[in-house]
Amino acid sequence: MPTITRSFADFPAEHAYRHKLKPEGRESLAHMLVFPEQGVTGFIYPTVRANGHAKGRASLFGPALKEPVHEEVEQYVPDTMGFDDWRTGPLHMQVIEPHKKVRLAWNGERIRFDGLYEALHPPYAFSSHPLGNPPYYGDDRTEQHGRVSAELAIDGRRQKVSGYLIRDHSWGPRVWGLNQHYKWFHATSERCSIHFFEMLSFGRCQLRGFLFRDGVMRHLAGVEYDFGYDDTMMQTWIKAKVTDTDGRSAVVDGKALGTVQLEFDPMIYLNEAGLALTIDGEPGTGWCEFCWNRNYLEFARGYVSRYG
Repeated sequence: MPTITRSFADFPAEHAYRHKLKPEGRESLAHMLVFPEQGVTGFIYPTVRANGHAKGRASLFGPALKEPVHEEVEQYVPDTMGFDDWRTGPLHMQVIEPHKKVRLAWNGERIRFDGLYEALHPPYAFSSHPLGNPPYYGDDRTEQHGRVSAELAIDGRRQKVSGYLIRDHSWGPRVWGLNQHYKWFHATSERCSIHFFEMLSFGRCQLRGFLFRDGVMRHLAGVEYDFGYDDTMMQTWIKAKVTDTDGRSAVVDGKALGTVQLEFDPMIYLNEAGLALTIDGEPGTGWCEFCWNRNYLEFARGYVSRYG
């Protein structure tokens, strides 16, 4: 297997852990779960602010569930608590080996999850890109895919699950409303991982992301895509072609396993879709988050069945 791109593989281990934040800072770690065989998708999402105000969220949805299941905890945590043993209410996250192995658990009233994540490739840090990370959207962020094996219980119904997990870690400022719209997209299979983040802010379109294949990670040079909506303007399918800086390309064909709308900020809506997909014909899973300005989405979805 070719040597992994050194600039990605050498990302400092210290960034797998909790950061010292400025007063406006926020740190989050999104763990996106997609289990097509069980008809369930969702996420476990710890966040913490500079003043120690922490939240933990677990959400599951999909065709196997009559309605989405959401659980949340909110509390203040000490500065001394780190991601090597992070505990907030039902949430337990333990970085066992930086950027390689994480224990993740949620022991709630309706949702119970106990799993082990093992990375498939080095973290993709936005600071590695020539233009860096947009400063209103964090000091830095990493995106990474891996395998997960877990025991999952929903309302007492237990089952073993395994598949891929998408892990996003960001820290620093987060001004949600400065993105008029963005697409946060992930796709992973046994042999290939893809991420792109396309942001429209201040009238400029910015692209970050990677293609990892055959042991080599490269920045993306471009993306092409098409997608479809339901009558609420929730994305239901997406097809994409990515091209990296070496000229390599990959084609993704994905359908939503489950969707949900989130309200993390008064300026925007987050439309989430866990995906069952293929990358160049090989089966895998992924995620597609569309961020919308609230005023625009509330207006546009009245026209989506005609023009969208």
